Amino acid sequence: MKTTANFIKQIQEGNRKAFEVLFDTYWEGLVNYSFRILEDHQASEDIVQELFLEIWDKHKDFNITSSIDVFLYSCVKKKILKIFRDKGIKKKHIQSLYHLAEKEESPIKELLHDELLQSIIDTLDQLPKKEKEVYILHEIKGYSVKEISKLFTVSEQTVRNQIASASKKINPSVIKILTS
Repeated sequence: MKTTANFIKQIQEGNRKAFEVLFDTYWEGLVNYSFRILEDHQASEDIVQELFLEIWDKHKDFNITSSIDVFLYSCVKKKILKIFRDKGIKKKHIQSLYHLAEKEESPIKELLHDELLQSIIDTLDQLPKKEKEVYILHEIKGYSVKEISKLFTVSEQTVRNQIASASKKINPSVIKILTS
């Protein structure tokens, strides 16, 4: 930790060598991470380049409380989400980002997973009993709408309505975590 704090201090003081080490160490991994989500190499490089320019421009204020890995990957994640938000395709790609975090080994995977899981659990606990049961069966256990309707002897449309209602209540908390 002392080494990391010293390294951050060097960047704050404008030490070009320290900044170059930061850049050289993380450039490729950040571009690859961005590319897996965006599937656009140029856009991925642009995002990472913009991040490093911002760090250098504001190097005096470069102060992080988490690990450097988590900080940098979180910054890239936020820049990607801003692009999605600006293009109006946020929901689809937020789900892609979450699924990527589930599949990939990345510094933010565990943090993201724990926060999302706790948020979903908290929201599920606030749902009406039947809605909660239907949502868990469908979204977590993988039951089909038809199977759930037979299980509870209700119409398929009732099941779809309960899933949609639960999703509307759960999705805002998930989106809030992914975009914060």
